[in-house]
Amino acid sequence: MQIGFIGIGLMGFPMAKNLLKSGYKLKAFNRSQDKTERLKEFGAVISTSIKDVVTDSDVIITMLTDDLAVEKVMGNEEFIENISANATVIDMSSVNPVLTKKYSEILKKKNINYLDAPVSGGTIGAEEGSLAIMVGGEEKIFNECIDLLKKLGNPTLVGPVSSGQISKLANQ
Repeated sequence: MQIGFIGIGLMGFPMAKNLLKSGYKLKAFNRSQDKTERLKEFGAVISTSIKDVVTDSDVIITMLTDDLAVEKVMGNEEFIENISANATVIDMSSVNPVLTKKYSEILKKKNINYLDAPVSGGTIGAEEGSLAIMVGGEEKIFNECIDLLKKLGNPTLVGPVSSGQISKLANQ
């Protein structure tokens, strides 16, 4: 399974590192390129564009700071136009549930699967692979991704798309 990982910050770096240590093939992209370089020693392929990181990826994970960052990535034509049909986007950012529904619908029209999967547990949980992961989406897609998500923490399917974000808000 080829993973494209977008957002190599305080949370994204240890999460991507855990996936690499678990044997997954991973391409990494971050707007600040220097943040991705640290993943080379763990076997990551460093992407220099959104197009490159999503092309030929079976699963694309985004771990971005806020709604604006998600809009800049998922709203970017390079993102939407270069994801393969039947690939899965897992947005692990904590964002507005309305935004998750918007991108779920856009991606569905392109035959791309979508899960919203915000996390709780902070940088320590990310480092230890013990994050609480609240997932919204189709059960079939969740089941296809559960082994991958278990490398990052404890995933729980809480309902349809946007349910992960709503659970995260309630948790806060």
